[in-house]
Amino acid sequence: MKLKTLALYIILCMALVISGCGGSSNTSSTGVVDQNQTTSSKKADGQSSSSFKTISDYADAWNEVYNQNEAVINKHEEPIMELVTPGLDFVTGVQYDLLNMENKDGRFEGELMMAGYPAFVERSGSKISFGYDFIRDEDGFGPTNKAGDRVAEEGNCDFSKGTYITETFNERNGQKIERSYSEFKRLKNGEMICLRTTSSSLNLKGEADLSNSCTYIKAGKDKFDFVIGKSTQGPAFEKLSFIDKSDLSKDEARQMMEAAGYQIEKSGGIAGGKLVVE
Repeated sequence: MKLKTLALYIILCMALVISGCGGSSNTSSTGVVDQNQTTSSKKADGQSSSSFKTISDYADAWNEVYNQNEAVINKHEEPIMELVTPGLDFVTGVQYDLLNMENKDGRFEGELMMAGYPAFVERSGSKISFGYDFIRDEDGFGPTNKAGDRVAEEGNCDFSKGTYITETFNERNGQKIERSYSEFKRLKNGEMICLRTTSSSLNLKGEADLSNSCTYIKAGKDKFDFVIGKSTQGPAFEKLSFIDKSDLSKDEARQMMEAAGYQIEKSGGIAGGKLVVE
């Protein structure tokens, strides 16, 4: 992917963080304008995960399967932010591509273009690992991002298996105050699955308040199932994983969450051209 195209993609992804679902008629809730959706669609249609070369390719594939169902999701009377936010896992992810523009094997280090963190990306054939580990020198947004906090990400993807995994956390005085863990997998039929857990030990006022949200999405052409669970485990939660499975159905995801102590808040899917919430 050319530098200019990748830079535009990053900027558009960052716009999602600021604007949420967005309101413009020519902008999708994943932050990609219609013109770019057309380009992405041509790129993703019929493309196997083994042909992916970059994290941006993988992000494009996720955006493509989401965009196929976006119009129906946006028509639902009540916005469900958990259905939009999995795309945020690629906001930092695509920035690692800039550290290895020629997609060579080896380890490459540098500063992430938008985040500004010193980071690394290491490639060996179809496998990529990446991450950063940084001490904030100034306050960020919200009570979980203060000067002196340690912020880190560790992730990997294997294009031959169609997988993408990332874990991030914020740590203060040796204790994790915010943590997320996400797994994505692209199936042979082009459908994609996401299982994503986010957590915090503080509320928006900076008061102690343990919270967790776990989201399952399975998306593809004329396919969109989801489950959303909530709990109060905080950042010490145990990871829920399906990455070694060949598939994960909505019912299986629901059972997995309930067994881990989550209360199912919403589940459903697209049926008859409408988003149905159970």
